[in-house]
Amino acid sequence: SGILDNILFLLDVLQGVKDLVDRREKGVNKEHQLAFNKVQHLKKQKGNLAASGQGTGGGINERIEQQESLINNIGLRNNFSILCLHWEMKQVYTYLAHFGVIWTAFVNSQSSAHSELGTLWQSTRNFTNIMTSAQGTAPISCQPPAASAPSYNGPSFYDM
Repeated sequence: SGILDNILFLLDVLQGVKDLVDRREKGVNKEHQLAFNKVQHLKKQKGNLAASGQGTGGGINERIEQQESLINNIGLRNNFSILCLHWEMKQVYTYLAHFGVIWTAFVNSQSSAHSELGTLWQSTRNFTNIMTSAQGTAPISCQPPAASAPSYNGPSFYDM
């Protein structure tokens, strides 16, 4: 029971790291890439407006600033998620070192259980010897029973 609890605890820690990495990849990294692409698109739009002589696009400048502010905010969130990953990995390394203790306890319990099972099989050896020696002294015959007045004249099983 204690071994299973320790293994399940280690599994929970590893699953927590996996979940955190998945959330980071799906969330912060994706948002950062989308915001960066939007800024690039707005800057391209601004360049197209300037090239066509329609002005600098004051509204576009404001949207570019908003997107850059969003990118900075996402960058801070990204840094925080990396810090969280760092602390989660420290926890994994702490409990991974404990795996040796868990494995040793598991090996000891399995060794003990198989030793007990071996002892049980050894104890059946006397019974097996008695059975095999009794078989050698008791005649086993496959001869048909002595013929008495047969009431059935059809083919016999022993005629085959």
